[in-house]
Amino acid sequence: MIRGNLEGVKKSYINELEALFEIDLDKNLIISKDILNVLSRISWELKREISIYINRRGKIVDIAIGDSETVNLEEIFEKRKEGGLSGIRCIHTHPSGQGELSVVDITALVSLRFDMMVAVGVNEGKPIDFSIGLISVIDGMLSKRADILGPYEAGIIESIDALKLIREVEEKLEERVFILEEKAKEKVILVAAGNDDLYTVEESLEELKELAETAGAEVVFKLYQKKSKIDPATYIGSGKAREISLLRQSLMADAVIFDDQLSPAQIRNLEEILGCKVIDRTALILDIFAQRAKSKEGKLQVELAQLKYRLPRLTGFGAMLSRTGGGIGTRGPGEKKLEIDKRHIMRRINDLEKELEAVRNTRQVQREKRLSNEIPVVSIVGYTNAGKSTLRNKLCEIAGVDKEKVFEANMLFATLDTTTRLVNLPNGKDVLISDTVGFIRKLPHELVEAFKSTLEEIIYSDLILHVVDASNKNAEAQIKVVNSVLEEIGAGDKRKILVLNKMDIADCESLEILRGKFKDVVEISAVEGTNLDVLLKVIQDNVYKDMIRAKLLIPYSDTKVVSYLHQNNCIEKEEYTEEGILVCINTTKDVYGRIKEFEVE
Repeated sequence: MIRGNLEGVKKSYINELEALFEIDLDKNLIISKDILNVLSRISWELKREISIYINRRGKIVDIAIGDSETVNLEEIFEKRKEGGLSGIRCIHTHPSGQGELSVVDITALVSLRFDMMVAVGVNEGKPIDFSIGLISVIDGMLSKRADILGPYEAGIIESIDALKLIREVEEKLEERVFILEEKAKEKVILVAAGNDDLYTVEESLEELKELAETAGAEVVFKLYQKKSKIDPATYIGSGKAREISLLRQSLMADAVIFDDQLSPAQIRNLEEILGCKVIDRTALILDIFAQRAKSKEGKLQVELAQLKYRLPRLTGFGAMLSRTGGGIGTRGPGEKKLEIDKRHIMRRINDLEKELEAVRNTRQVQREKRLSNEIPVVSIVGYTNAGKSTLRNKLCEIAGVDKEKVFEANMLFATLDTTTRLVNLPNGKDVLISDTVGFIRKLPHELVEAFKSTLEEIIYSDLILHVVDASNKNAEAQIKVVNSVLEEIGAGDKRKILVLNKMDIADCESLEILRGKFKDVVEISAVEGTNLDVLLKVIQDNVYKDMIRAKLLIPYSDTKVVSYLHQNNCIEKEEYTEEGILVCINTTKDVYGRIKEFEVE
């Protein structure tokens, strides 16, 4: 089957090319003159490049038709040892009349490890000249350079022994099995089109770069296209996609990441044009979550989100992306072969939802137990990498009952799993500090749904600490993103304290702007521990602001009431009298409602 750009190609040409598959070549020849003449004639008529792939047995394994600039060279391998040549030679035409190897040709030779790359110049339907590219061997290993032979006149092409040239390359390779570096970073190109009201395109691409690097990729190029309307077929337009295809080959990129959620059709169309794995923003974030999830609950939530994302895209991933080869977009507990039947995925989704419902019920029981103990809950929320985990660790360090720390790092989504710890306030009362997963622009809806049991902790908290990275130039936009997510989960009306973190590295101008736009902020540095005592006092004033002072006389027959008051840290003075125990308390409405029958003047 002939692949590539077949639009407008006569059926007779396709039949003529398909007939070449039946021909057995002399394995020592680069290509026969008869076959080369057929390729040159059709290439000249179509004004498109034609690429033919031949294995070492002289068998043609693939033929592709490209556009007027290049043919999309795909990854084809014979079964050979790792680190060696692919066992395939690629011969392709240049209908422009030049038989010299282009930069794209050399890049494809090196990245796909072809036995050789041959470019044939064509003029007036006949082969004129050709050049041969062979990968250079340096220090006993294949390098990223190429040795170029030619150009030669086309008439001598049958006089060159192809297998001899290939053997000369392999003889320079050390006699050992090469082990490819498993942790080698994927090279990716980032693409954005248009922008939202919060970030410019450049800023959005910079954030996408942070996400890609967090996922373990190496960004080799960033590009954007200012479009008023997104192309429904290819997101960026077919012309721009072909331009990126050439760029990808020249940079030897493994994947292209788009700064939006793509439809299944867009992914399929882009993969066909780009010839590589296509990843959208949602898949990238899901991949990061898959790497970060440590607890059983976190892994269940990520798997559910991945399956819900992949289900409508089972027919969307193209031939280049079977999702079984590893890399970004394939990791995590949700990784499945895409050939799996949709019914099986739906069954797994149902099972996961039941398991998470059980988790939600467990959380509800724990929540009710906390409520019965009358201990207020404070949730730490914020944009990813705002410093939530660092703040949580510092608060536990200086005032916590449990000093155990969670992982903290200067990266996006450093932690996913929610933890709740008891912290002592300056007045001696306790509060539970609960940190949550970080938010981000265009947070996938699948994640919000899957992490409902975790995010419910925010809904039922008494106070929200909204932590902001004051050193980030997009701090105001990030505040809007967090507030919109809080609205989405039903926590928009909760009492909030805006905490401007990283004041030690924030510039004065940015701080002044934030102070002017937002009132009653608390400025801290979680790393330096600056103003954390002020923050604890503000927390105290908010969660215990409706305190009631009262004097109680509790009979000795009801000493369990005194124990209850001690548990809630609300006794200021205690005196034993003949009538009973006289206590002065400072407590909440809930506690007061349970013991007000003992109140005295």
